[in-house]
Amino acid sequence: MTLSRRISLVVSATIALTSFAIAVLAAFAGRAAAIDQVDERLIELREASLRSDDPVAFLLTEIGAVPSDLVAYLVVDDSEVLTLLDVSTDASRRLSTAISTADLTGLALSPGTLNGDFATRAIATNLGDGQTLVLGEPIDDITRNFERQLLTNLLLAILIALLGGGVSSAMTRRALRPLRRIVAYSGEIAKGALHADLEHDSSAHEIRELQSSITEMVDSLRQFVETKSRSEADMRVFLADVAHELRTPLTTVRAYADLLASDESVAPEIRSRARERISHESRRMSRLIDDLLLLARLASTSLGSTSRVDIGSLMSSHFSDLRVLDPGRSVELHCDTCFVDGDPSLLERVFANLASNVHRHTPESARVIASCKTQNDAVQCVIEDAGPGLDDRQMRQLAAGTERFGYLGSGDRHGTGLGLFLVASIIRSHGGTASFTRGDLGGLRVSLTLPSHHSAP
Repeated sequence: MTLSRRISLVVSATIALTSFAIAVLAAFAGRAAAIDQVDERLIELREASLRSDDPVAFLLTEIGAVPSDLVAYLVVDDSEVLTLLDVSTDASRRLSTAISTADLTGLALSPGTLNGDFATRAIATNLGDGQTLVLGEPIDDITRNFERQLLTNLLLAILIALLGGGVSSAMTRRALRPLRRIVAYSGEIAKGALHADLEHDSSAHEIRELQSSITEMVDSLRQFVETKSRSEADMRVFLADVAHELRTPLTTVRAYADLLASDESVAPEIRSRARERISHESRRMSRLIDDLLLLARLASTSLGSTSRVDIGSLMSSHFSDLRVLDPGRSVELHCDTCFVDGDPSLLERVFANLASNVHRHTPESARVIASCKTQNDAVQCVIEDAGPGLDDRQMRQLAAGTERFGYLGSGDRHGTGLGLFLVASIIRSHGGTASFTRGDLGGLRVSLTLPSHHSAP
């Protein structure tokens, strides 16, 4: 059973029960009001008769002032009943039952009903000498009116219940229409139609909030799926590039190995070059594999034991080595003593990669500025060079942290494109951030931020 039908049935049943209760109560209330009026007339008539010296004579002389269907009886010695007054022409409405002593006692206290062939509302007055005056008024008309009113009210209750049920059903279907659209929308999303739209058209505040929440949830799901799809595509490109990087040196190694293994005579200089190239390409593959293994370890595990490391000293050490490697390069160092908690070998790898990146991919005359200082409980390291830098596409790839950058070198200097990505991954594993922008010198500006030793958790 649908929710709208269940709600309609509950509302219809509630309306029906309420209508029937009101109908019955109204009919009984009308009957009680009519009987109260009869009781008031009988009490007033008894009071008026008691104020006279002869109540019986009063009734007989004042017959014109009393109701036309009034009846009066005189009970003698609790047995004989004499009819004093019965103006009704309908003999079937006259009293046809004896009045017991218990009835007379109760009627003397308050009006009551005498049941015989017809019902009579009566009241009694003790006249003394064993005589009791009984005044009454038939109420069979009131009973018939009560039955007709009860039937009419019940029919009206049924009509109201039907109308109310129809109206409630229509209103429920209209109110739940947005929920049906939400169900249909959810079905489309479950089938993979993530670009479906959901209208926020409900008049109910709660349903509008539900629509908004579902839309936000689907938007988040859509972004997650799109990000996952991009990540998978980036990973496929990344793996293809890594395969290419490995295949190139492998091809070179295999070619020179085949040359050295051949039976043909090979000139000594060619053999020397072959051995040199095999050694060079082997080291290149080893560096690439080491970088890949380190990236995998950083992505899957957290840092182990850490110690206090002087970042300023590490930076000064590696960029001082750069001065020795490139005597013609201007290297400015502004490194303070800055301590962080981290893995010394990984942090040393960061600055070794950055110094190597400058050495390998910028002209020997390109200026370099390296600084390290503590500011606001964070260690900030900035390395800026006057080299060619990266283009906008490579900057976006580096910011995303999911793609490699192809060959970043020139001439015969090859780069795997993993160095800067590896730097960012190591810094992130230490709770820091790494950003890569175009610097004031025209080349790449690398900004590293790490929690200082005192602010680290």
